[in-house]
Amino acid sequence: MKCGSAVHLTSFRIGIVHLSSPDTSHATSADTPPQAAHGGAKKTTLLIVFVVVFIDLLGFGIVLPLLPRYGAVFNATSMQLGLLMASFSAMQFLFAPMWGALSDRIGRRPVLIVGLVGSTLSYAMFGVASELGREGTLLGLGAIPWLFITRIAAGIAGATIATAQAVIADSTGAAGRGKGMALIGAAFGIGFTFGPLIGAACTSSDPSIALNDAQYAAVRDWDATETPIAEGELLALLTEHGELQPADQESAGQLLAEPRPQAEVKATLLAPPSAMPGYVAAVLSALALLLAIAKLPESRPADSSAQTTHRRGGLLQLGTVVRHMTARKFAVVLTAIFITTFAFAQFESTLSLLTREFGYSPKRNFLLYAYIGAILMVGQGLLVRRLLPKIGEYRMALIGVVLMTAGFILIALTGNRTLPANALWYILPVVTIGFSSVTPSLQSLLSQAAAEDEQGAVLGTGQSLSSLARILGPYIGIQLLDLSAATPYIAGASLMLVGGLAVASIRTPKPAIKGDAG
Repeated sequence: MKCGSAVHLTSFRIGIVHLSSPDTSHATSADTPPQAAHGGAKKTTLLIVFVVVFIDLLGFGIVLPLLPRYGAVFNATSMQLGLLMASFSAMQFLFAPMWGALSDRIGRRPVLIVGLVGSTLSYAMFGVASELGREGTLLGLGAIPWLFITRIAAGIAGATIATAQAVIADSTGAAGRGKGMALIGAAFGIGFTFGPLIGAACTSSDPSIALNDAQYAAVRDWDATETPIAEGELLALLTEHGELQPADQESAGQLLAEPRPQAEVKATLLAPPSAMPGYVAAVLSALALLLAIAKLPESRPADSSAQTTHRRGGLLQLGTVVRHMTARKFAVVLTAIFITTFAFAQFESTLSLLTREFGYSPKRNFLLYAYIGAILMVGQGLLVRRLLPKIGEYRMALIGVVLMTAGFILIALTGNRTLPANALWYILPVVTIGFSSVTPSLQSLLSQAAAEDEQGAVLGTGQSLSSLARILGPYIGIQLLDLSAATPYIAGASLMLVGGLAVASIRTPKPAIKGDAG
């Protein structure tokens, strides 16, 4: 198993002086962000935030595509695998408002630093858990419990993305807000382009076969001889101890396209997955942490009164979420964010299962996800950032809704084989660019509706609802996929029509004044 050279960089910095007393040297007025007085300082801050988010998302892109494969190796049930994949977003749902409100009180920089420390540790432990294999333990826990712990920790740490959005809100005026928010999407796209490629380079090319406990024990008891074993012999031995799914039978055929020594096949079937992806992701997050410590300035306005504004609501700020959802100026935008993210999350989670039906190999699946990341990168980094200032957030969001709706309909036609499977590569840009248009537009509209001292909390609520959509979307999408390959995408198109109505009802908000509770 080889790991190609990885890109490194990343996130935020924390200085003792900044933790104790925010930098006010650049503040010019109560309504002017610290960096507003110097355009160069603002650009530096945006660049650092971009790099930090990119590197953090690079680690996410490395790990996420591997989870289903790891589930097969560790014999996780479908429910365990579903919960494992949902645990990351579940933690973001719970903790994003807390981090956002906390950043309004103590500053963006310390919150981002803590998040990067958590990401580094969680990815490192993901690597350690991967090496445990089916029978190894650490502190009395096996691999699957440790995978849950690491994904939960990564979700808590990754919930600081709303704080990164708040840094952008602090560093941009209302006119440039949407363009600034598109940086987050571009960083996500670049990270999700290179993450799967690095993950593919760090893993074995051997196909994985999901063995039940009896099959695993039978392979473990083999004699490690040089006697060649063929595909038919392997299938016969494994089916004596339980059924094999068609995908696993195909993997066995790929593994034994030609007979191989029994000792070599035994080692391959029993080998734990590579720990290298987790370690590479940890190194990348650590580099982001060092960059943040060295370069990231505090952006929160020096006279922010959020310390009293958000004192109520408890640790997880659930009361804040409810307050924002019931405030008229936020409710429609937050509803649109939830619906559009839900539809896209349903699409993301079922895509790899759809391509499996089309006969895609794991490596081709990695390339497909990298392709989606590249489209996100181009869509938000170039197209949206150029067009949004010209046509505005409202129109850009409507365009995105139309593109996503059309794309989901076309994917549904691919799923029921009305269109050929290869058409998927031409349809994906439609959906992805649509989502690239909707996301920063809605985030900008939400930010513009919030008062200056509530940016972190309000954007945290938006991130929290996005995370909730990413919990529910995959679960419901996979259930719908059992009905037919087209059903999730028909449902996605229907949802986007509802989301379109929500977007159409939005009125461009006037910038809120500080302390406006809505």
